[in-house]
Amino acid sequence: MTETPPPPAPALALAGLVKRFDDKVAVAGIDLVVPSGSFYGLVGPNGAGKTTTLSMATGLLRPDAGTAWVHGVDVWADPVAAKMMIGNLADGVRLFDRLTGEQLITYTAMMFSVPREQIAPRVADLLDLMDLRDAAGVIVA
Repeated sequence: MTETPPPPAPALALAGLVKRFDDKVAVAGIDLVVPSGSFYGLVGPNGAGKTTTLSMATGLLRPDAGTAWVHGVDVWADPVAAKMMIGNLADGVRLFDRLTGEQLITYTAMMFSVPREQIAPRVADLLDLMDLRDAAGVIVA
């Protein structure tokens, strides 16, 4: 008899996340499962708790209650392992606005501990894959 392998852990799983700021409930017990290989977005009006939820899910803000897992790793029990699997590009953050696109990709590879000898070829592959070779030297700002 052939055993069926277990399904992969969800890319993101939130269970009962709660966050309060003084008397204001920003997030009231959200549950969410994002399967691996899928693409989700959070939508809602200003003040609905979208940014707070994502901040808790990515380890930037500790929830008052609940748990967040990234590919089966508890974000708060093992934050280093969880954060190594997370890419987060927040809107409106003005970091590295003097770097070229190629430099920014290189920096990101270094941040994610890609072995130094693999960085240049992988950056080149990404620039080619995204058809950005002609824009590689352009400042991102």
